[in-house]
Amino acid sequence: MIKINIILNIGKKPSGAGRPIIEFSNQLYKNNSVVIYKPFNPEYKKGVEYKFREIIGYILKGREYKQKWIECKPKVFIIPKCKEKFIRDADILFFRSPKFLEEIGHFSLSKGKKVMRVSDIFFALNPPKNIPSDIYIITSSTMVKSLLQQKFPDKRIFLVVNGVNLNFFGFPERKPIFNGRIGMVYYSGKNPEHKGMEDGFWVMNMLKEKYPSLEFYLLGWEKEKKIPPFVKFTEGLTSEKVREFYRQIDILIYPSKLDACPNPPMEGMASKCAVITTNVGGIADFVIPGVTALVNEPGEKAEMLKNAIALIENKKLWEKISNAGYEKIKEFSYEKQGQKLENVFLQILNDKN
Repeated sequence: MIKINIILNIGKKPSGAGRPIIEFSNQLYKNNSVVIYKPFNPEYKKGVEYKFREIIGYILKGREYKQKWIECKPKVFIIPKCKEKFIRDADILFFRSPKFLEEIGHFSLSKGKKVMRVSDIFFALNPPKNIPSDIYIITSSTMVKSLLQQKFPDKRIFLVVNGVNLNFFGFPERKPIFNGRIGMVYYSGKNPEHKGMEDGFWVMNMLKEKYPSLEFYLLGWEKEKKIPPFVKFTEGLTSEKVREFYRQIDILIYPSKLDACPNPPMEGMASKCAVITTNVGGIADFVIPGVTALVNEPGEKAEMLKNAIALIENKKLWEKISNAGYEKIKEFSYEKQGQKLENVFLQILNDKN
């Protein structure tokens, strides 16, 4: 049994970055001692507001934090900030936020061998010049691993791709009936350019013009004015709402221009949606282009439109992609990916460096 500490700034809303860590922790929890620590003050901003949050963190120190949007089996304890005095001794210290990198770099070995999960594409593209030598790295995609290996050729870097909770998102009983429903995940409140939302809306507008009877769905945190009026918006503030969204659409469009290892294509494949995605991040790790999903290069919105039309007009192709995608993504269940992560932890513990 491994004693594992996890530092995670978990919040109240569904998080694409936080979900894999929680799902991994649920798998690790089966055979190991796992505790998650939530720093109340994330320490990446300064000012009165965050000093106040630190004070509140001291008041709440040691209290259990109840997570509502996703099942979290290990206990989550509130700590005022990311400091080693607030966490127990352990074998492994696991974290993902680059904001904690400097502080954790000073932790003693008694808190566990330090392991950073890199699932932030911008960190991979522009990492700090010096990552402490005693911090091991596990990347979320082959592409991210390659980027970091080029910049740190002497550092041992591991790969564990994101997974999907098939017990939750899996929809094997889905009937092979095309209902003409097209969906996209929307990054509410920030609409980052690298997520390709404008390309996705362009595809939806073109499809609406060509096929007026189609229905269009969007999943996000809040509805914004830039969303086309013909699109039905789902407020995805719980995992149940996220699952409901995938189960009501037939085709998932994922137009991202830059990513590490996106969850929506995985979740869509598990829900037996036919997925159309750009070739970003970890897509190459879990997708066979033209077989388990239709793939185009980032920014090629005309090609994405062409792929959507192919699925709409060829129901046999739609059914084939839906079924093949579901079968493929079963290889990336969190049971299997969690076991890979545990095996990496064991390798790290046996490393004498």
